[in-house]
Amino acid sequence: MNAAVWAIGNGRFVGFVVALLVLIGIVAYTQLGQLEDPEFTVRTAVVYTEYPGARAVRVEQEVTERIELKIQQMGSLDQVESYSRDGVSVIFVDIQERHGPDQLRQIWDELRHKVNEAALSLPDGVVGPFVDDEYGDVFAMLLSLTGEGYGYDDLDRITDTVRRELLRVPGVAKVEIFGAQGERVFVETSRDKIAEMGLTPHLVVQALNRQNVVAPAGFVELGPRQVRIFASGVFESLEQIRDLAIRSPVTGNLVYLRDFAEVRRGFADPPEALLRYDGTPALAIGIVPTSGVNVVDLGRLVNERLDEITRGLPVGMAFGVIADQPREVRTAINEFMVNLAMAVVIVIAVLLISLGLRTGLIVGSGVPFTILATFIAMWITGIDLHRVSLGALVIVLGMMVDNAIVVAELTYVKMQRGLDRLEAAREAVAETAWPLLSATLIAVLAFSPIALTQTATGEFTRSLFWVVGFSLLLSWVLAITVTPVMCHRWMKVSAGGEGQDPYGGRLYGGFRGLLHTVLVWRRTAVAAFVGLLIVAVLGFMLVPQIFFPPAQRAQFMVDYWLPEGSRITHTAADMTAIEAWLGGHEEVDTVTAFIGEGSPRFYLPMLPESPNPAFGQILVNLREVKDLEPMMARTLDFMREGFPDAEPRVRPMQLGDPVRYPVMLRILGPDRVVLRELAEEAATRLRADPRVAHVHPNWRDRTPQIQVQVDQERARRANVTSAAVAEALATAFAGQAIGVYLEDDKRIPIVWRFPLEERTDPTRVETMVIWPEQGNRPVPLLQVADVSMVWEDAVIWRLDRERALTLQMDLVPGVTAHEVVRDLARVVEDLPLPVGYRLTWDGEAAKSAEAQRGVLQPVPVVLGLMALVLMAQFNSYRRSLIILLTVPLGVVGVSAGLLLLQQPFGFMALLGVMSLSGMIIKNAIVMVEQIDLEMERAEDARQALVEAAVSRVRPVMLAALTTVLGMIPLALSGPFWAPMAIAIMFGLALASLLTLLAVPLFYAILFGS
Repeated sequence: MNAAVWAIGNGRFVGFVVALLVLIGIVAYTQLGQLEDPEFTVRTAVVYTEYPGARAVRVEQEVTERIELKIQQMGSLDQVESYSRDGVSVIFVDIQERHGPDQLRQIWDELRHKVNEAALSLPDGVVGPFVDDEYGDVFAMLLSLTGEGYGYDDLDRITDTVRRELLRVPGVAKVEIFGAQGERVFVETSRDKIAEMGLTPHLVVQALNRQNVVAPAGFVELGPRQVRIFASGVFESLEQIRDLAIRSPVTGNLVYLRDFAEVRRGFADPPEALLRYDGTPALAIGIVPTSGVNVVDLGRLVNERLDEITRGLPVGMAFGVIADQPREVRTAINEFMVNLAMAVVIVIAVLLISLGLRTGLIVGSGVPFTILATFIAMWITGIDLHRVSLGALVIVLGMMVDNAIVVAELTYVKMQRGLDRLEAAREAVAETAWPLLSATLIAVLAFSPIALTQTATGEFTRSLFWVVGFSLLLSWVLAITVTPVMCHRWMKVSAGGEGQDPYGGRLYGGFRGLLHTVLVWRRTAVAAFVGLLIVAVLGFMLVPQIFFPPAQRAQFMVDYWLPEGSRITHTAADMTAIEAWLGGHEEVDTVTAFIGEGSPRFYLPMLPESPNPAFGQILVNLREVKDLEPMMARTLDFMREGFPDAEPRVRPMQLGDPVRYPVMLRILGPDRVVLRELAEEAATRLRADPRVAHVHPNWRDRTPQIQVQVDQERARRANVTSAAVAEALATAFAGQAIGVYLEDDKRIPIVWRFPLEERTDPTRVETMVIWPEQGNRPVPLLQVADVSMVWEDAVIWRLDRERALTLQMDLVPGVTAHEVVRDLARVVEDLPLPVGYRLTWDGEAAKSAEAQRGVLQPVPVVLGLMALVLMAQFNSYRRSLIILLTVPLGVVGVSAGLLLLQQPFGFMALLGVMSLSGMIIKNAIVMVEQIDLEMERAEDARQALVEAAVSRVRPVMLAALTTVLGMIPLALSGPFWAPMAIAIMFGLALASLLTLLAVPLFYAILFGS
């Protein structure tokens, strides 16, 4: 049965369904989750292992290598990257992107099993390994807690309360505290004082350990019950520690700890990490939301709870905002809704001007109906409102009316030719329903590679396909049902319009003449089309290429590196000066400094930095986005001039799949020395390119180390073990943990150590003595060991169990990675690589190529499905070929548009080109169908070609016009969407015009018309 006839006959039911659709659509919109960017799965877990006292190379060989060997057995593994530092091994385990988020829990369980197997082969003294499968967690809100005149212990007590309260907020999954300083009880004394008391360090440590214990001491029977006995000697106050009595083996007298040692509470010294908010010491509170929660609603609930907590804070304490995703989401959603509303107004205005008031309203009403129906589909399928899904709505906005334009325009034409409304609507739908369905399916299929690709970038943009698919299919349903009903009720032919030729104007006459010329001069026309394509392809070579543009957020990151081995106090001092300089600018809102480690992941497309005392990171929040680039440039200039020993870096926030550096050259091979030599030679060549701003090797600088090599023969004669030497060195220069001090529910480590001047004096290494486990006479260290200064690698990176030194490069402003990678590759291609060594490139260009390969991989399948639809529609090879031959015409406009408006070609522009092919094919399908209809009615084949093309001029150009003009808000929204929008706008505009000429031309050639 004809859909139009059924819909018109059941008009009340159709009206009720539309009203219901509007109501449910509004409800669905209010229920949709809201995010700034779409979620994508971070398929990375981290394995941490500590090996106290071991050098980096020993950690690599005895810990990292053994764990990696087991991890490599996982079938789901993509790559394993690791670094080994003195005493620490960190392994990043990346899983293949074909594994979805629902499979990760099982994969992480397998990873833990492999790591536990590896743990059995690790040396004694290793702590761990530990698997962190929450590496990809994003802190939707990052808050600061500061207090004028308060210490870290006061702030820490408050954050315990804050954590408990925030975990009660619906939608909060996890709350973590950053910047907390570990509290310690220090027992400090000098070597000289110990000697004066007739004691040894070993005796003091032994006495402290024996006194501070909690241990079971059996049980007794009390009637029918068993009563346990516990012997407890734990320290309950600092005074008890000071009152510890130790008998001197020399004098036989009791000596109290207070007589020769200072006992005090403090914080870890030196600190592992520091955090400051606007120059004030602070703690950070990170909030991780549950999956699928509306982040805007979560932000409102959290702020309400914070208001309650703030009323109970001590005077002088206050919360600050470091990163606020709900605010960013709210701003982004509002901006996109404004863009969407502007696009709707533009499209409807174009329809009203082009089609007149009645027809324009009939066609234009389909826009809000389709959008609301799409909201329902998004609600059902769990697609949130975010940058990509809302952008998809703007992209598809002009395409939503294509089907309705064809149906309404053909209905109007048939009414002009004398048919009544019902018959005109019936014939219009009968002639166009299936061709329009085929064209719509083709348009949807053009976006399908996004959904089929198994990459993180594809996951990031996947909702684009679903939203476009829902919208186009729903628009087809509305076009063959609701549009005929509205045409039947409200469409009128202007007075005197019935019986007139609807294609008799001057515009149509001019087009007829042009098409007649093309059909007469076929070879010349084909040559002209080929020439246009060649020029377009050559022009494409001049278009700059990128992966994703930077995010338009009013914030940027400052990475600050001092020479490897620098003390955290030195890093903190430099950071203080930079913070003060930044805070003095009115463009800056807040400045948050992370010293000794990087910021937690508060934004999905970011890569947290590894802990390092020589590293600091500053998050700068600006008041307005327009100040971003000028402020970044000034900040970099200030640091380069004021801190010549440092390696500063300033960068905006990223979009899409994150990349640590724009360009990275990785050198792989077995020998550390050879890798260093190759890297130095390569770095020298790379720095010669003026487009390279900075070369940063990830192995950092070698650092000086004092190596104490125990001579086992001499040590045995002196009754000294290697363990005794290591323990003595650790006690002398780092301190030794000797139990815990209990205070309520807190366990505070007690640390025995020497004063600062003794711990940091390198000359004391050679003069120190070792106390044998048996005997009262100390043994000079040099009697049992050799001491020397060596330069060692402080960090060793590996990739897939192979040593890998990476040269990480920043580029000067205005230069893209794609521009320089080929040139840089030629610079290092003749690097003398020994056998077993190789070079690989990584970074933005490599990621872009990988993403493009991923999205192009399913294209053959998609083309096959398109051909299947075409064959099902036409049952003709030649007609299908005619339609496919029109696809390259889009390149002409794309190339011209990107060059004219100086826009780069990136991943989003690639998606635009692919979607453009569907729009072009859609027009071609309707044209070929119309040509076939005209061929059946006409006696002259050429005249049939001309009249078919003429009858399609208005709907084709009007559909193109609504799509092109509807994308103007998207093109002006920023660098993320602009290249894609411009590619579609220019590509569709020129391709639509060329298609009107090319389809009749190709039809005439292939069918001999």
